[in-house]
Amino acid sequence: MPAFTLPRLSLGQGALLRAFAAGTIWGLAVSAALLALSFYQCGSICLGQIVDTTALSVLTGMLTIGPLALLQREAQKTAQ
Repeated sequence: MPAFTLPRLSLGQGALLRAFAAGTIWGLAVSAALLALSFYQCGSICLGQIVDTTALSVLTGMLTIGPLALLQREAQKTAQ
């Protein structure tokens, strides 16, 4: 039975930049959707809500989508 191994990540500057960009873009998209929903339901959006929602969404994106972007890029390299 083959052992399960994780791909080795090479965290170069380009890879970290891609992870940061992917997480930021995902966070901004989620933030825009949540703020649009809030505006639709309430009719207005407070500045504090914009800051909180955007900061949490971008941070969550960088912590979740960023590593996924790194893994996906490494999987493409090993497949070639």
